[in-house]
Amino acid sequence: MLGGAAPAAADDAAAWQIEARSAHHSDALPLGAMGQGDARELAPRPGRNLAYVDDELRLSRRQGHWQWSLLARSSATLVASADALNLAARVASAGLPEADRRWQTDVRLRGFSGAGIELARTHRWASAAANLPAKADSDPGTAGALGWTLRWSAQILSLARWRDRRITGPVAFDAASATYAFDLQSAETDNRLQFPFQQPAAARGTGLLLAGELAWQGGPWSASVGLRDLGRLRWPGIAQQQATLATATQAVDADGFVIYRPLINGSNRQDGLSAAAPWRVKLLLGRQFDAGLLPAGRLVLAIDGLPGFGALPGLAWQQGLGPVALGAGWLLHERRASLSLGWHGWQLRLGADRLVGNARSREFSLAGAWAF
Repeated sequence: MLGGAAPAAADDAAAWQIEARSAHHSDALPLGAMGQGDARELAPRPGRNLAYVDDELRLSRRQGHWQWSLLARSSATLVASADALNLAARVASAGLPEADRRWQTDVRLRGFSGAGIELARTHRWASAAANLPAKADSDPGTAGALGWTLRWSAQILSLARWRDRRITGPVAFDAASATYAFDLQSAETDNRLQFPFQQPAAARGTGLLLAGELAWQGGPWSASVGLRDLGRLRWPGIAQQQATLATATQAVDADGFVIYRPLINGSNRQDGLSAAAPWRVKLLLGRQFDAGLLPAGRLVLAIDGLPGFGALPGLAWQQGLGPVALGAGWLLHERRASLSLGWHGWQLRLGADRLVGNARSREFSLAGAWAF
């Protein structure tokens, strides 16, 4: 969020860029324990907890105002209430609670992965204060000019994975009878979901995702607002399941006696699905400062908005030293520090919440650009 792309190549030359980036975070579980299925290690924060994966590999070519890219990406977010995670840890542990308890669960998992192409264009309106002619569609290589910049892009992806899961409802424990009572609602969409009498589905889905950013720079100040992954995901015949788990449901046995037992009611569908992708919004505000003996540096405040969770704020300092560009950042919610190094068109960024084991937040990116 706080790092930039590799420095642009010469303004009039065709430029190639390659970029690999990865950001993983989990509030309640060490990254090394994710996917192992052991809920006993869960240690959630108060309130809503967040986990996400954002990986991407792309090869891009820029010519003038236009840029096209080949890319492969994987994106997933999990937002869960602390009650839901505490309940999962409690059920997975030995023993029972000593007193009556009640949990209100709310879990939402959304994710997809795929590969495809992206087309992007940059427009610039230079300010008269920059002693440049005011016009639209000037060369995007003049990124340091004062004025407005608009960049938009469109991705077409072939989806290999799509999953959307929501679980909500109360769960109670009665100490006198030492029993749990569940009343949970589940809605799941998953191309790997299996159920009886399932029909063949399309091998892959499709996604059309749009992104845009409007940026302004005036003197030492700069600001931008961006939106990404705004669009639709579609998968013909994808498996969908609605289910209810209720342990207080009445039933009658073979002799006619009323009994209580867990009951799962549900329905399966395969009528295909078209749904909105999990989009995100980003706000940036920057201010250049005179660093005294050093060249001027820039302080950047960033807010990454995640629908269903809230704001993820961060700070970064960017400093140039001749051909070397240095940066340091801090993401408040993730508690993750990062360092970046840029040199002759290449940029490396590394970040983590701790240097020892059991890290819960990590990031890595490497980008390079060259022109001919």
